[in-house]
Amino acid sequence: MLVTGRPVRWLAPVSDRLGRIGPVICSNGAVTYDLASDEVIEENPMSGRLLFAAKDLIAEIDPHATFAAETFDHLHLEEHFIEDSLFFEEDRRKAAGVTEDQLAFGPLDETLQRSTLTQHRHISDRVLKLLVKSQAMDPDDFLMQVRHRVGHLVSVTHSAPGVSLLELSAQGVNKAAALRRFAAAQGIGQDEVIAFGDMPNDIEMLQWAGRSWAVGSAHPMARSAADHTAPGCDDDGVAQVIEQLLGHRARG
Repeated sequence: MLVTGRPVRWLAPVSDRLGRIGPVICSNGAVTYDLASDEVIEENPMSGRLLFAAKDLIAEIDPHATFAAETFDHLHLEEHFIEDSLFFEEDRRKAAGVTEDQLAFGPLDETLQRSTLTQHRHISDRVLKLLVKSQAMDPDDFLMQVRHRVGHLVSVTHSAPGVSLLELSAQGVNKAAALRRFAAAQGIGQDEVIAFGDMPNDIEMLQWAGRSWAVGSAHPMARSAADHTAPGCDDDGVAQVIEQLLGHRARG
């Protein structure tokens, strides 16, 4: 099963390549989606009030931080957030499966209609993930400071190598929580789950799974969370582990 930080819209190229593969866990566990039937199985959007409370506190850590927000229907982007990103170039956006009608440019306070939160708890365009980027801070330091400051409000993680880009979700949302619920619904026990990962957004899943491997190029935090380390990507490390596991199962 694919368990990814990417939103549903980014999985179209994967689905085209692999076929309509059925349920996937997206947006770091905020959504479980069936690619075969194009149906939402489960979703956990963020509270609008907590989203903007976290945004304000992060702005105190880095006043020049820029923000974006992922929803089912749109990608909300502040002006400077798109600099040096794939969304800045039209051909790269198209390659990622992002269409023009899915983009909403401008300050999040405006595009997400912060003023309406006095009447409604949730934003009408349900936010699954808040993104924040810093040009001034080291990625791991930024993660630690933001977690310390807003971790009581939202879940905070990081998955972009070498980029100070954080991903915020509703409190308690992570890959492990979504995978645990899905596995239980299928009658699959924790000890039967094997997981692979490489970044801090995989930590909870790597710790929860019955057995887990960090890939060879993994972030140190992911390596520490996993039971084992697979060979590197250039050596098809994940494939090697899977072949060994299946070979052992066949012999057993």
